[in-house]
Amino acid sequence: MTPLTEKHAQLLKSNRALLLTFERLPVASKLSAVALALILGVYSGITAIQGTASNRVQLCIRNKQALQCVDKAGKPYIMTEYHAEKWKANPNVVFHKEIPATNPHKALWMALAGCSFWAAGVGFRSLQNSERQLANYEILAEKRDLAKGQLNARTELLEDYRAMRIKEVQAEGDVEATANDCAVILKQCEVLGEADIRIAQMEAEEAVFEAETAGLPEDKKQEYIAFLRNQKTPFQLTGTQTLDGINNPSDKVDSGSASAIESATVARLLHPSETKAIAILKQVAGSRLSLLLIAGSGGGKTVTQAALISLLLEKCPDTEFWVISQKNDSYCGLREKGRVLLFEITNLKATLDRIHHVWEIYDTRRRKKENERASMSPVRLLLADWLSINSALQEMASHPDVKASNYLVELCDIGLNGRDFNVGFWADLQSFYLLAIGMKADSNIRQNFNLIGLGNYYTDEFGFVNDSYGVLANMIATHSIIENKEVRQALLVEFNELKPISKQHERPIMMSTLEPPTVCLQADVRHYQQQHQIVSDAEASNGQADTTASSSGKDKAQPAQDLGNLYNPYGKGEKGSEGSEGSEDLEASERSLEDYLADVLTEASAPVFSDEFPLKEHEKRVQLARLLIAKKLGKQKTIWLLWGLKDGGRNNHRYTDARTMLENLMKGEGNDDAQ
Repeated sequence: MTPLTEKHAQLLKSNRALLLTFERLPVASKLSAVALALILGVYSGITAIQGTASNRVQLCIRNKQALQCVDKAGKPYIMTEYHAEKWKANPNVVFHKEIPATNPHKALWMALAGCSFWAAGVGFRSLQNSERQLANYEILAEKRDLAKGQLNARTELLEDYRAMRIKEVQAEGDVEATANDCAVILKQCEVLGEADIRIAQMEAEEAVFEAETAGLPEDKKQEYIAFLRNQKTPFQLTGTQTLDGINNPSDKVDSGSASAIESATVARLLHPSETKAIAILKQVAGSRLSLLLIAGSGGGKTVTQAALISLLLEKCPDTEFWVISQKNDSYCGLREKGRVLLFEITNLKATLDRIHHVWEIYDTRRRKKENERASMSPVRLLLADWLSINSALQEMASHPDVKASNYLVELCDIGLNGRDFNVGFWADLQSFYLLAIGMKADSNIRQNFNLIGLGNYYTDEFGFVNDSYGVLANMIATHSIIENKEVRQALLVEFNELKPISKQHERPIMMSTLEPPTVCLQADVRHYQQQHQIVSDAEASNGQADTTASSSGKDKAQPAQDLGNLYNPYGKGEKGSEGSEGSEDLEASERSLEDYLADVLTEASAPVFSDEFPLKEHEKRVQLARLLIAKKLGKQKTIWLLWGLKDGGRNNHRYTDARTMLENLMKGEGNDDAQ
């Protein structure tokens, strides 16, 4: 037993030292000691009850006739010496003889018997205590063995269930594969049938044409062919003009900058489903329903949102956008127009006032009559990173500004009733649950929103992998999003088929709940996010950029640092001209290329073709680049020193362009591009 306190330990040591020593003996020794104590006690007890412990004296009584030494029963008069001393004074008492003690150590034998029985009792007590403790351990061991047996039984049951499920899945896969094979065969039959019909039609048309032109000279036949062609195509489409654009002139775009996704993406499709993505983005951008843009971190929400903004502005240039965001992004030039509000914990009232302002527009429009609603221009409230903003507002619900507002009620009005008045919000979230936007409602309410889910996989410039497929996979597999089980399974199959392409090219996968629900590869819409940055850079180079923000919304955009492409491939800077450089450029030009090369090799300066590199003349930069290439540092190291790019990550396409330019420089090209 472990002592509880120091005092307890002292008492155990002082009072039970011998007993503790006995308890440490093995069981065989304990049993031997107890048996010996019992034998000794029994023997001592038997010896103690036998014989006499002291000397005795036999007396006789003198009478008139003779000495009487026995009583009437015939027993002699025997007493101890102590009692006999009292009878010596009596003359009638005669001491007949002295009987010595037969067991003089009787008291010692009794003491030894008592000690032996005590020792045997202590030993039995120790054995009983050990047995009790052992019984407790045995109970625990039995429970442990029972628990292990139950776990083993459950494991075997789970393994049997797993094997059964694997067989079921394999059987389902075989059935689906057979069904797919049958579908492919039927499709091939349909295609062959249509081809046969088309061939028969062509042969019939050819026979009719031969009959119509029989006997005509060759020149007349050519005139007839031209006449038929003009009858079938009375006008010719040029450029990007299409039949749909002619039939729907309101869908045209006046702006000449990247007005259609097809012009930038269809020519280099990675997967045919990208055309579905284009159609979905157009439909969602022009829809009056509010939008929930759902994706994990790094899923591509920002780029998709920029495409939607641009598409709606192209279709309806008078669209009124208001933005609440955690990031001070441009949002396709809305920041420069004073329409982007940066969420601040210290200024909650600004965020709540922005929501209330849009709600006031909705409130004003809902009071108009039915015939006045048709010409209402779109009003959209962009709630960027709304999950974190709404969480902060709910955590600060006791704040006076939050308590005085009804922002959740106003958002509910805009989201559910704003469709009739062309007022809505676009919220990008990391969750598809309605609580993410602050609504406490069932899944049926979600049907009143357009839902777009995104999932992506990429490696950043530091080599860290970002995998945001999880939210999209859960969204596809959720019953409340897509009720039909077969549709969910089909979408999951398409999702898994698109994953390798998405990972290889770092292109997001998009899922839309528009009927019919669709999973497709997101089209390359990055140019929508970049086109405003490129324009802003051009304005800044012409001295038109103004970095100060103003509420009037007339400020120009700041130059973007990362445009996602190399529209200025060699980082040419400015051509040298007399009187065009300041004191810094003059000082830079006086330095030798060897000095610049030393700084570049030690990475003490910015990359050669970056805007921060002190040498501005393009020809000098090209000469310096060739000196660096002559060092034979390897392509990766050379590209890093020239452009500051690494292989892999989100900027891999820029690295590929840089590698091509490096090869051109190695071949002696590059000087002409500076002109």
